[in-house]
Amino acid sequence: MRKILLSFSFLLGLVLSNGSAHGQGSTPHFSYKIELRSDGYYYATMKSDVAYSASSNQTTISTIQYTLVAPIGTFAPISATSNTMTNLVGGVEDLLPSTNTGNYIWSTQRTALNANEYGYFALTGSPILNNIVAGVEIPLFRFRTQACLGSIRMYRNVADGTGVADTPKLNSANSIYLSGVSGALSDSYKDNYGTATICPTPPLPDLTTSISGPSTGSPNTAYTYTVTINNVGSGASTGSVSESFSIPTGLTFNSGGGSGWICAPSGPVAGPTTIVCTNSAPNIPASGSVNFPLNVTPTTTGGISVSGIVSGGGETNTSNNNATSNTTTVGCGISAGVLSKL
Repeated sequence: MRKILLSFSFLLGLVLSNGSAHGQGSTPHFSYKIELRSDGYYYATMKSDVAYSASSNQTTISTIQYTLVAPIGTFAPISATSNTMTNLVGGVEDLLPSTNTGNYIWSTQRTALNANEYGYFALTGSPILNNIVAGVEIPLFRFRTQACLGSIRMYRNVADGTGVADTPKLNSANSIYLSGVSGALSDSYKDNYGTATICPTPPLPDLTTSISGPSTGSPNTAYTYTVTINNVGSGASTGSVSESFSIPTGLTFNSGGGSGWICAPSGPVAGPTTIVCTNSAPNIPASGSVNFPLNVTPTTTGGISVSGIVSGGGETNTSNNNATSNTTTVGCGISAGVLSKL
């Protein structure tokens, strides 16, 4: 792939000034598409519904004009007053399957219109393509933006099934001029194909927790809960993660944490109370987990359980953040023996 250094030049002005001549004629043949692919690039393509022959000098391109409609702030900061695209990452990469690379350039310009922004990509020079096959997509170029702010779509020269014609500005249009084709101006724009791009869903963490303790215990004898925090989301956790524990009456918190986890207040603390254990950056990967202990001492008999709520880590789904431990049955501490008659 060939990377083209973009700069708005006088050549672009010449192309855009001819935009009105490149409108829809009686027998238009070229259609245009924009597509956001999984590699993060926007791909510009076109296709013709009729064939053109290189041997008949029908595939030499004089100009291509390609216009996108995007949320304002896509191609330059919202506050920008110039027409320069400053939000492209690494410029534009030419993808035209030409036989004379280097004899043409892609130039760019942008302008704001209400809540939208028009992005203009203009080719000037004389790239020569191999035979243009009817119905076969032709790659034009690709680019990346600093951020995806919303859907990007093709400019509509005329009304179609997706909406009304867009408001012209700076002679905006989609068109191609094949210098070797008689009446080529009428071939320049048939329609747009494909659909508007959709911003990819970023990978997000989703934290859950579980608390596991022994099934039985004895009064005034310490035991340990194992706290596990799972990431069931598609992305790693970010930043601090905390879990808040409700310690019931009859249970004393002794200590907990370790391996980056710090619990407060420090024990021993008799219930009822709340203990919060925090790790400033556990960085739990997707499908990963971390665990740490909570050491407690029961001071009464009966069934005892501890509940917890995990939070933080950059997650947005908080509907599955609660957990309660299994019940630990604390006996009276007297072992049964054999009674002998005296």
